[in-house]
Amino acid sequence: MSKSVGIVSKFDRIKALNFVDTIVEHVLSRNLSIVLESKLANIKKMLQYSCPMNQMKTDFIVTIGGDGTILKTCLSIPEPETPILSINMGRRGFLTEVSPTNACGAIDSYLNGDYYLEKCMKISTTVNDVTLPDALNEVLIASKTPSKMISLNIMKNQEVLAYLVDGLIISTPTGSTAYSLSAGGPVIDPKLEAFVVTPINSIVPASPIVFPSYDTIEVKLKKPDKALLVIDGQENLGLTRKNVIKIRKSGHQAVFIRFRENFYTRLKKRLFISVH
Repeated sequence: MSKSVGIVSKFDRIKALNFVDTIVEHVLSRNLSIVLESKLANIKKMLQYSCPMNQMKTDFIVTIGGDGTILKTCLSIPEPETPILSINMGRRGFLTEVSPTNACGAIDSYLNGDYYLEKCMKISTTVNDVTLPDALNEVLIASKTPSKMISLNIMKNQEVLAYLVDGLIISTPTGSTAYSLSAGGPVIDPKLEAFVVTPINSIVPASPIVFPSYDTIEVKLKKPDKALLVIDGQENLGLTRKNVIKIRKSGHQAVFIRFRENFYTRLKKRLFISVH
């Protein structure tokens, strides 16, 4: 029986913030202890429950928002990651599991053991041997200057691929349904552990490439002198031509609490892809 619950919410939507009260009331009615992410606790004037997200060691976490809220949570919480039950109050919410209407019932189902856990591969990135936060969706390398192209090389097993692009996306199977898909990348079944390298607006035709997850991909910037690395749209790091970027499968996974829906059901409902 789970005994502690972390609560995280998006801050820029009144409906989401108001719904926090519903979740807090329901969780307390089940005699569970709660913690709220520090900024959320301050906004809701519930400082007695305040906890920094990087110290949120609870039995499970409820996120109220969309995919951005989930990605922010996955980047911030301690490892190994706590199971996440995600309530969709965002725009698309591909990673989310239940609607606000079904949220309290979903919490009860989890507490009663009526659920399964979905574990999702993450990307580990190092820059000059400095380890960055793991990415659940993707790592983006792009120019610091809008509309300016970058030249870079990808190396795998001594083989070199050269790109002249607006940017390059290295995504997980989970991330294959996000930015990579918008840039023309393929959807990857989550049971297949792989990286997808998707070029953005290549100056010459360049198709996305799928690499096995056991490979290490090395990326080096050629031109201009500076670029930007972005992890899951949340964490930014400046790059120079002196940097060596290494991307590999992380030893950690994101863990989601799921009920009936599977990956292909979410594809049909949220990406309008017809699957027969």
